[in-house]
Amino acid sequence: MASRDARSLGEQVFHRIAEAIVAHELPPGMRVRDVALGQRFHVSRSPVREALHRLERIGLVEILPSRVTQVTVVTEQTVAQTLAYAGYQAGLAVRQSLPLLTPSERAQALALIDELSRDEEDPAGASAARRALFSFLSAHSGNAVHHAHMRDMEYAFERNLRGAALPPATVSRACLARLREATTRGDGDEGERWVRVLHGLAPFPAE
Repeated sequence: MASRDARSLGEQVFHRIAEAIVAHELPPGMRVRDVALGQRFHVSRSPVREALHRLERIGLVEILPSRVTQVTVVTEQTVAQTLAYAGYQAGLAVRQSLPLLTPSERAQALALIDELSRDEEDPAGASAARRALFSFLSAHSGNAVHHAHMRDMEYAFERNLRGAALPPATVSRACLARLREATTRGDGDEGERWVRVLHGLAPFPAE
C-alpha cells in the first residue's frame, strides 16, 4: 500500500511542478531545489525527485552534473524540435485512431477539427485546439503506451509551442479539410500524411 501511495504522490507532484513551469511560476532558467519544492507542495523529497527525473525526460528541466536542477530555456531550436516531434506523434495518433473510432467518437473528432479550423488565425486558440484534437485521438488510438507518453508531453508542447508560427492560412485550411475527409473515411494513412504537412514535416503536394 505504501508503494502505491508513493507512486500516486509522485504523479501528483509531477503534474503540479509541470503546471507551475507552463504557467511560468517556475520560469525558464530558474534553479529549483527538491527541498524547496517539497516545502512548497508539502511533501517529502522522494516524490519531488521522482517528478524532477520525469520532467527531465520531457525536457522541462535539466539536472546538471553538479546535481543542480534548473528549468530549461526555450530557444528557437527548442521550438523547431518540439514542433517536429509534436507533428510526428500527432501523425501516429491519427494513423492509429482513425480506423478505430466509433460513430460518436468520429463525430467528436470532426467537431474538434472544425474548432481548429475556426481558430487557425489565432495562435493561442489554434495551439489549444490542436492539443485538444490530438489528445483526443491519442486517447482513442488503442495504444496505451503512446497515450501515456503524449499526456506527459502535452506540458512540453504547451510551453514550448506557445506563440509558435503557424503555417499560412491557405495551407492550414487545405490540410484540415483533407484531414477531415480522412477522418470521415477512417483513413489513418491519409490522415497522418496531412498532419505531417500541417506541421511542416512534408511539402504540400502539387495539385
